[in-house]
Amino acid sequence: MHPNTFEDTAAPESNVIQIGLPRLPPIESNSHFSILRHWLGECNANHQNCITKPISQARPPTRLIDVGTTAAPCVRLFDTNPDSTLEYIALSHPWGAGPHFCTYRTNITQHRQEIPVTSPDFPNTFRHAITTTRELGLQYLWIDSICIIQGPDGDFDVEAKRMEGVFSSAYCVIAASSARGQRDGFLNPRKERRFLQLPGRGEGGGGHGLYVCRFIDNFKEHVLESPLSERGWVLQERALARRTIYFTDWQAYWECGHGVRCETMTKVHK
Repeated sequence: MHPNTFEDTAAPESNVIQIGLPRLPPIESNSHFSILRHWLGECNANHQNCITKPISQARPPTRLIDVGTTAAPCVRLFDTNPDSTLEYIALSHPWGAGPHFCTYRTNITQHRQEIPVTSPDFPNTFRHAITTTRELGLQYLWIDSICIIQGPDGDFDVEAKRMEGVFSSAYCVIAASSARGQRDGFLNPRKERRFLQLPGRGEGGGGHGLYVCRFIDNFKEHVLESPLSERGWVLQERALARRTIYFTDWQAYWECGHGVRCETMTKVHK
């Protein structure tokens, strides 16, 4: 190829995490979710302080979303048992402009039977959170507007007092950093990472060559200064979470007590 052109090279579709690709794996691909599962697995295996971080609540959230499975995709609101021990994902997201998808006294019975995730009115951010929860191997998900009864006759005043426990007890938090509202989603095509391919250095100029890529690791800009960070609760959610996966327009980031990891396979120590 000409050294001044950009090759349309995508990461291979597989479960193998390959370091050094000029382009990140396609969003929602096996490779993409394998990276997220790898981050969680390594933290579980090697970061004892992340696993044993003090948990401020003795019981699970009042309600969780049972995300079902790909084979049995029924999604429903689940009332927890105060004595049960459940692992769940918590979603950090901006509400944005309405209308908002919520649980009210008028539809909570319906949501306990099935939440209409295939409806055009169901927000992409929530749909993507369900997909991510399944891919991470979890059955339960917490989303504030669904798990807390909204409206003047709701229970926000009671549940808001337990918000600290919800985020500190979550198995993992997923943050829709690039979203501005419920309908934006976060498993969207990423911005292009531009790169150059230099000729191979093997015999006769063969070999795979060398890629010179645009630097895209910017946790401060992509996460700390993201649209999500304009939301008032976010600082508390980030501080309380044992580990968080941030979905941005450029790549996913991981944060736990041992630092920040980037989907490009670089790491920032705390």
